[in-house]
Amino acid sequence: MSAINLLYDPYPCSVSILGTDKRIITDFRDWLRFYDMLRDEDGTDQEKMDILLKYYLDPLSLLEIMHAKEPLIGFFNMTAAKDEKRRTEEDISARRKLLWDYRYDAACIIADFYHDYRIDLTARRLRMHWWKFRILLEGLSSETEFKQRVMYRNTDTGQIKDARERSRIQKIQRAIAIPQPEVTDFEVGDMFW
Repeated sequence: MSAINLLYDPYPCSVSILGTDKRIITDFRDWLRFYDMLRDEDGTDQEKMDILLKYYLDPLSLLEIMHAKEPLIGFFNMTAAKDEKRRTEEDISARRKLLWDYRYDAACIIADFYHDYRIDLTARRLRMHWWKFRILLEGLSSETEFKQRVMYRNTDTGQIKDARERSRIQKIQRAIAIPQPEVTDFEVGDMFW
């Protein structure tokens, strides 16, 4: 499949399994739950697979079920909208450190969407495609709390020469650290592959 141009191609509502398009759920709230499900340490692989299969609106054969995970991960990551170079850079970056967490940063995301776009993410009538949510999230202005958190979490304090400034940034990083245990490279790879 060729890359999707986000400016004029419609956002996908299906994924391909073994060459057959299968309709999927696309609302951003469901994909935030998908992310939580993947990160849930208590869920068994079977429980996760059962939940994962509920994202398909079309019935799947046994063979398709065996190949059902990767297309959903690709949809989650918007793989079809990224060129190969960008995919590689983002994969490397994702393995390095966790810069945000949809659950932990939820209040900031809600407030910042309203501040920048006047979109109330908590409105029950709101329906938004996962890809549109991701595009808008990435496009939040640099002054928003969410973008500030990402910037501070991504700051390499070892590169800061001024001891006072380094200490200030480290204090901020501790205050906004994501309280979940860091995932291993294997877990991140499994989550996004």
